[in-house]
Amino acid sequence: MYQHICLSPHFDDAALSLGGALAGWQAAGEPCLIVTICSAPPSGELNSFAAYLHERWGAASDPIAIRRAEDQAAAQRLGADLLFLEQHDAIYRHAAYDSAAAIFGTPIADDLLWTSLTSQLQALAQQYPNATWYAPLAVGNHVDHQITHGVAAKVLANLRWYEDLPYSARNNARDQRLAEVQPILDQVIAIDQTLAIKLASVADYASQIFELFGTVAAMEQELSTYAASVAEQGFAERLWRGGQV
Repeated sequence: MYQHICLSPHFDDAALSLGGALAGWQAAGEPCLIVTICSAPPSGELNSFAAYLHERWGAASDPIAIRRAEDQAAAQRLGADLLFLEQHDAIYRHAAYDSAAAIFGTPIADDLLWTSLTSQLQALAQQYPNATWYAPLAVGNHVDHQITHGVAAKVLANLRWYEDLPYSARNNARDQRLAEVQPILDQVIAIDQTLAIKLASVADYASQIFELFGTVAAMEQELSTYAASVAEQGFAERLWRGGQV
């Protein structure tokens, strides 16, 4: 039975935002599950923005197969089990999500992810009634993160929010989101012993490194600097609870 279940809107969110804690819990004998929500391949013709992203990822032939394999490698490195919910990423799910401005804007009211994710999380909550759940604070306002945040808040008990990275490290986005949601600080988790595992797990997402950071060295520097800023000493990740939805 899983003690810790982390909701990851996309393939890399759990490793980026909570990889150190997940590795630590698993090493302490506390079983962890990563639930990757948007993990289904596109089912129709790509819009121009999705095609552009595929090209940037260097994974134009079968990007979802490549990203699923990356997710499996990262989860294995962290020691966590992995579950794909087979939902579509926003860029495949609705024609209105056709630009960076759209996917970092307000979710579409008739977005099917609201209802389908609600039913899936309700079923998982019944299956794992004693788990602690972790979901994105939705720093950066990606629509998939916003929907995951909103559905988790309504469906799940014993829920904590993680700080979405890399968005939390940039442009004062974390403080802006904290002001909107007004959650309560839950805990700061030392990851001194697991930071290296976290960084290696993020590097497993090779298709995303250029898009998010430019280079592996830049990723390691940015995530390490942020983890140091969270901790009084050493390195840490931070969790929140409650707040407005």
